[in-house]
Amino acid sequence: MKLLLITHDTSRTGAPMVLLHLLRWLKQHHPQVMVDVLALKSGGLIKEFKANCDEFYDYQVFIKPEKPSLFKRVLFKFYNPTDRKKLLLNNLALKRYDVIYSNTVVTIPLANSIVSLSPKSKWIAHIHELNVIIKQLLPNIEDYAKAINKMIVPSKLVKANICEEWVIDKRKVDVVYECSNVDVISSNTTSKKLFTVGASGAVHWRKGHDMFIQVARYIKQHYPDVEIRFIWVGNISKNEQIIINEDLRKLKLKTNVSFIGEVENPHEYYQDFDVFLMTSREDPFPLVCIEVGQMGIPIICFEGATGTEEVVKKGGGFIVPYLNIEAMSEKVLSYYNDTNLKQNHGSINKIEFANFTPEVICKQLFKVIQTQI
Repeated sequence: MKLLLITHDTSRTGAPMVLLHLLRWLKQHHPQVMVDVLALKSGGLIKEFKANCDEFYDYQVFIKPEKPSLFKRVLFKFYNPTDRKKLLLNNLALKRYDVIYSNTVVTIPLANSIVSLSPKSKWIAHIHELNVIIKQLLPNIEDYAKAINKMIVPSKLVKANICEEWVIDKRKVDVVYECSNVDVISSNTTSKKLFTVGASGAVHWRKGHDMFIQVARYIKQHYPDVEIRFIWVGNISKNEQIIINEDLRKLKLKTNVSFIGEVENPHEYYQDFDVFLMTSREDPFPLVCIEVGQMGIPIICFEGATGTEEVVKKGGGFIVPYLNIEAMSEKVLSYYNDTNLKQNHGSINKIEFANFTPEVICKQLFKVIQTQI
């Protein structure tokens, strides 16, 4: 079996992480499978990607080579960047992959170009996006749907969205949840003293960091004697940090709310969370919810905003009306005032998220791949 996996980048974010889990699983359980990777952009996990595949193609380096070797200077002498792209696509098509697996909607146009040159290859598209992001990044996704043999989505919410909003045959779409695991936590972490509300993710409108701040504001305004700290873990740009710091200053929340940025091992912070706020406006099935769930932390999320709701509704947290920060705040206080409730919901999450591991989920992904051989 020969596979080409296409990733939009190799960053330490959800979709690339799931693809890397699949690569590692294939290398361990099916070493006979030949797996190449084409990355549209590089990122922090590039070494791990290279170490777990047979051939790694960096699209940007190939199309816009820096300080090319003599061989490449001769090769590209009569080629402009467009010709170089054609050369790469033709070379990939000549490898006659059994399956071309495009990860995220961003990779779909390039995958389509390769499939058109390799008609015997089957095409699996792993869609990790919901409505707004698809409209922003690939509004003409329906144009590619007929050429795609199978779609994988990470939640029932995404399947409903892709089939209803984009008129795609539901028989073509399989739900396979995302996967992650919790790193071993260092023993030298400091013990917490205050009830802690946590959140995580790159600071971006989609993740709802503004909702996180509003929950902190509401609780301080209506329950001034309650001592709660709020910690957001995740990448934040310099400009966003300036804006957030100013918001916190004006709201007099600088001592209560912290945006600590990206850290090497976020689980060291997660272990101090009493409750996890899933403030995203849309989030197919974020890995962080799997991780905090496996750690036994209850989750509060917005209704209709995330596939995580499909697990949380089993009793591991609360689902509140969309963008209703008052309801979300009151649920935080429910946990603050009732330790038994917090522990019970956390225990349910520990059970419900136990099988969302690479060992279990990657096997399911591979079964979908095998159906196309």
